[in-house]
Amino acid sequence: MGRSQEKGQGPIYNMRLSTVGATRATETGTTHEPTGLDLAMKLHYLKAAYIYTPEMARDLSVTHVKEAIFKLFDQIAWTTGRLWRRDSGRPYIKCNDCGARFVEGKCNFTVEEWLSKPDRSVDEFLVYHQPVGPELPFSPLIYVQVNFFWEVRVSIWILTHNYKI
Repeated sequence: MGRSQEKGQGPIYNMRLSTVGATRATETGTTHEPTGLDLAMKLHYLKAAYIYTPEMARDLSVTHVKEAIFKLFDQIAWTTGRLWRRDSGRPYIKCNDCGARFVEGKCNFTVEEWLSKPDRSVDEFLVYHQPVGPELPFSPLIYVQVNFFWEVRVSIWILTHNYKI
């Protein structure tokens, strides 16, 4: 499931947290209903790592990544929302434009040094993980992390859905 990360712990350091959202606000009262599969799984975390060569990442900046995310969130409004519960207890996502967490971290290793480590549990530090809750309305659904290695940028996306039923 991953481990909860605190700022500055582990091989990824100088972690900075900010928020990214859509460029347009959603209409007041907009909601998204989780599917039956979402509710059946209750807790699921999807993690993906994208590693870019120095040539590919040369002109890539945090600003470029954030601009792309703003446009994406314009198309998928519920991703910037928060989980709430109806009086019946059924969870739903309130599309209230609170945004996703954006995490920037630094690493003193090169990508080759990182990938050559025999203990793969270190990979958990590439992905910021903060479980949803206990206050659902304050927990983002998505974390996006960019780590700066010595010679290349690695961007890590986490889509976090955590329904406490």
